Amino acid sequence: MKGTLLVFYLGDELFGIDITKVKEINRNVEFNPVPEAPKYIAGLFNMRGQIVTLFNLSEILQHGNSLNNQQTSCIILKTNPNNRHYVGLLIDKAKDVITIEDNWCELPPANLGNMEGKYLKEVVKFEDELIMIIDSEQILLNK
Repeated sequence: MKGTLLVFYLGDELFGIDITKVKEINRNVEFNPVPEAPKYIAGLFNMRGQIVTLFNLSEILQHGNSLNNQQTSCIILKTNPNNRHYVGLLIDKAKDVITIEDNWCELPPANLGNMEGKYLKEVVKFEDELIMIIDSEQILLNK
């Protein structure tokens, strides 16, 4: 995948998402939990009059509960023109926007036994770090 990524933290690990899928980033969001909702739904967030469903990305990836509600940020994903419902992914914090080359990418290891492997597209070697690229479409299709 050659392109531009939004890189962010979940706990101490780096993840990335294709920047073309991102509408905006909101920091220090306040959201309302939804009673009896599945664990992967963190709650609802009012974004300038639009209701956004927030997904707990740590829960979806079975990555542990790394989110700290005091410092939580979210990535609002773009929607298609026929869908007015916005969706957000809770993250710990955004790091950077980077441009990557095809030769930096590898398929995720086959031995990932948890849900994390199901939602990863690629792993990127960037400088001295590994960035796991999530497949936002796969996450939304399965939730």
